[in-house]
Amino acid sequence: MYLVFLVISLSIMNFLFGWKTFEEIPPFLQPFSGILLMVNPYLLYIQAALVFFFGYLAINALSGLVYTYMRRISDHPTAAIMRTITRISGIALLLSTSASIFNVNPAAALTVGSFGGLVVGFATQTVISHVVAGIFLLISRPFTYGDVITVRGQTGIVKEIRLMHLILESEDGTKEILIPSGNVVAQIIQKKLPPKTPKPAKTVLTLDTPPISVATGSTVVFTGNLKESETGKPVVGATIKIMERDIGREELLASGVTDSGGNFRIEWKAKKTDWRDNTAEVYAKFEGNDDYREAKSEQYTVTITKQARGE
Repeated sequence: MYLVFLVISLSIMNFLFGWKTFEEIPPFLQPFSGILLMVNPYLLYIQAALVFFFGYLAINALSGLVYTYMRRISDHPTAAIMRTITRISGIALLLSTSASIFNVNPAAALTVGSFGGLVVGFATQTVISHVVAGIFLLISRPFTYGDVITVRGQTGIVKEIRLMHLILESEDGTKEILIPSGNVVAQIIQKKLPPKTPKPAKTVLTLDTPPISVATGSTVVFTGNLKESETGKPVVGATIKIMERDIGREELLASGVTDSGGNFRIEWKAKKTDWRDNTAEVYAKFEGNDDYREAKSEQYTVTITKQARGE
């Protein structure tokens, strides 16, 4: 947005004050020719001021965006350093733009810039290499806070990722290990994977065939077994529910727990469960837990008869 304002402002200033003689000025601006011709010699400085003003605003906005992004993936000091680097780079770009505005000799500017860059490069090549490596670590994020990694023979928990250093905390918590970022990028990193959580085992639930017909009020005993499907190992201490299924609903009739052999024995006092007929569609159900998956047995139909008189 600031760059758009800059382009518009430069265009307006160039249109108003870019005339060098009275004859070049459009007729509708000739009444103001005195002011226009007076400002013309200073047009270059006005343009430079506009470039600095809007350029500085754009640099501040960009550095703020960089800080906001870096703050999401790093700590405040690292984000602040990245903001400063962005601001300095932007100001350097402004200075080079100013050189072009004032028509500085390109050969001279190139010579001075090359010599200055050579001196600064030799003096700061190690620091810059670590900073650049730190930036790559923050962006690529091959590991994150809390990971256990091994770099250059040093094993620890990732505590901080800074521009200059990667900070590890020893697994016993007694010391901090600072590794230069450049060394981290150039080395093989071993990352310890978290322990895999075993998936719940599949189970098979068997319900023994119940009586075909029972009288209301009589005791029905449901028996069966729950075991692992792959190993056949009995599932101990599992809650088994005897359910009655009807259209659009399920009703719990009784429940019990498996013994050391995975067997269960559940008693139910027979009663009418459906007002429309005298049958109960029953099955056994295991709802599963952290170690075992849920399972259901085969469904059986039991007819509920009226209790005989005198019983």
